[in-house]
Amino acid sequence: MKLIKVEINNFRQFYGKQAIDFAVDPERGVTLIHGENNGGKTALLNALRWCLYEETTENLLDPKKLLNKHAEAQGKNTFSVSIQLEHENRLLEVRRIQEKNSASSNLHVYEIEDGCYAEKAEENPNTLINTFLPKEMSQYFFYQGEGTGTLSSQNDFSHIKDAIEKVLGLTVAKTTLRHLSSVKTSYQKDLKQYDTNSEIETSLSNKDNLVASLERDKALLAQKQSELEVAEKDYENQVGKLTRFDKTAIEDKLKLRQQKSELLNGYERQRKQLLSEKITKTPAWALSTFSQQLAAADLSAINTEELNKSLRYTVDKQLLREIIDSNECICGTHIGKDSSAVLLLEELGKHAVDPDLKRRWGLAVKLQEKMSNQLLPKASMEKLLADIDSHEDNMQELEHSIKDLSHTIIESDIDDIKIIERAKDSAKSKCSQLNGQIPQLEQSIRKKEIDIKDIDRRVISLSSTQPKAHKVRDLIIATEKIIELYEEALNSSQHGVEQILLKKMQSLFSQVAFNGYTVQKDSKESGGSFTWSIVDKEGKRAAAGNGYQAMLAISFIVALIEFSKVRANNKQHLLTPGTIAPFIADSILAFIGPDNGRELVRYIADKVEQSIFMFSQAQWTETHTDKGIRHKVGKEYNLVQHTVLTEDEFKGQYPTQLTVNGKDYEVVRFGSDFDKVTIEEIPFHG
Repeated sequence: MKLIKVEINNFRQFYGKQAIDFAVDPERGVTLIHGENNGGKTALLNALRWCLYEETTENLLDPKKLLNKHAEAQGKNTFSVSIQLEHENRLLEVRRIQEKNSASSNLHVYEIEDGCYAEKAEENPNTLINTFLPKEMSQYFFYQGEGTGTLSSQNDFSHIKDAIEKVLGLTVAKTTLRHLSSVKTSYQKDLKQYDTNSEIETSLSNKDNLVASLERDKALLAQKQSELEVAEKDYENQVGKLTRFDKTAIEDKLKLRQQKSELLNGYERQRKQLLSEKITKTPAWALSTFSQQLAAADLSAINTEELNKSLRYTVDKQLLREIIDSNECICGTHIGKDSSAVLLLEELGKHAVDPDLKRRWGLAVKLQEKMSNQLLPKASMEKLLADIDSHEDNMQELEHSIKDLSHTIIESDIDDIKIIERAKDSAKSKCSQLNGQIPQLEQSIRKKEIDIKDIDRRVISLSSTQPKAHKVRDLIIATEKIIELYEEALNSSQHGVEQILLKKMQSLFSQVAFNGYTVQKDSKESGGSFTWSIVDKEGKRAAAGNGYQAMLAISFIVALIEFSKVRANNKQHLLTPGTIAPFIADSILAFIGPDNGRELVRYIADKVEQSIFMFSQAQWTETHTDKGIRHKVGKEYNLVQHTVLTEDEFKGQYPTQLTVNGKDYEVVRFGSDFDKVTIEEIPFHG
């Protein structure tokens, strides 16, 4: 699609008929439009969007009040926009007209041949418009650098996946797949009339329940994945906010809390080691202590007279005891109780001794001496227990300190730190919860998809026993083949697209961005989602400001436009996605400096076949921006503001003169009958 001309009639600031002829020469495909704030740039962008899609941008004030105020005051109730464009060698005119009190507009599309309009308008104008620039893709071709913008300057790429799918034409293909699935189900239900034993009916009923449950799971999965992306982004934002408290008391407290937390973790590890050592050594300590107590016993208190005196009889006391107890002598003679033999034995026992007694006594003396020489474990025991107590005291002190610091941070009013802390914890908790739910849903979806395919195979198998069902069965098989073909096309069309876009974005950064910054892809663990980020020469994420973030967004859009053009001409795929369309940019350099801005517009002008740039004088300068695109400019216009104010009353709200190639042009005309904007062409200076 190439824009040829737009004509605006009583739309917003544009009173009466205003027109722009766009640059169409491939060598000079840039149309440059100058306009100050509130000077009609956004209104012009919205006129184009409204004409094609009956939609306006989010930041347009009073979007339902599109009729020019002065025209309305004069009793005129109609406003309109018409666009002439070229698409696939056809010249078309899109006209949209609306009455003031009408809830909807009238849209007509006419083909123009040899300067003559076709007698009959196209029957399906919306369908035709969506063939050369689908509405869902238009947000990437109509860029706003101010206000909400096409993409947030804070690097919000949550819709990357949707953008790529739209460019690839997958949204239409997925709708087709859903339709084919319903067709197959319809054929399967037709088999019921041949179902003699109700097996097919039962299987299809089970399938309907599974399909309904599967759709619910898929919807829930998409919701959970979206919630996870939001939660992850929220967590990153809250952590980022905490890191931005440079040179404040809160930063010191945050760092101190982190240090104390790390120290607490160290003490906890050491305490566990000490407790383990205590458990291991306690049995040995107990044995040593008991030995010391034994060694302390006073052996001198024991009567050793029996060992030291000279014995009159060398008689074994143990033997005498055994004779008396058994009432039998070693010779076999019976010894009665209270007999003379017993009395003799008892008398002998008074002077008898145990032969092992001296040996045992000697061993006892040596053992006591050995135990007396052992060192007590008291010192090592006391040291270990003291270390444990010390670590526990330190841990308790650190826990109290961390708690106090956290309380101070949470209760602080500095930059709503209390809200940030709580939001961070809440987002982290939400991420953990969703990371547990998503895999379960994915597993449930895979199982149900397998079960549905099993039912389909069973239905086909059951129908084979019914000759009359042969035709319907063939239709089901044919539909399945088409579905497989589309699914294969969907998978193949997506292969490598992300890497292609990344390389195009990196190409833009290599020619436009300074400091060696470039772009990289950051994949996330959840749901296969990803985003783009700016990195420095070492590959570390750069803390870039709004200017670089805006350039990142623009690089993504330009990459999409380039890729869309290539894919539109690609005949290798079953799908026919993509489009060739202009890049229409309002205030593209709102956050970008003059040097980078010059290189950026130069890059876009060289890469995109038709570009329409709208600049205020704060963004466009002859010494910078103009040098980037002057060689590509084919048409140039000035949005002139007419005001009822005098020049003194105006008080220099913004520049009143525009200088192009050394010639001055009015930006503001004073003393008008009413406020309005006119579109005036600046003569092209070769």
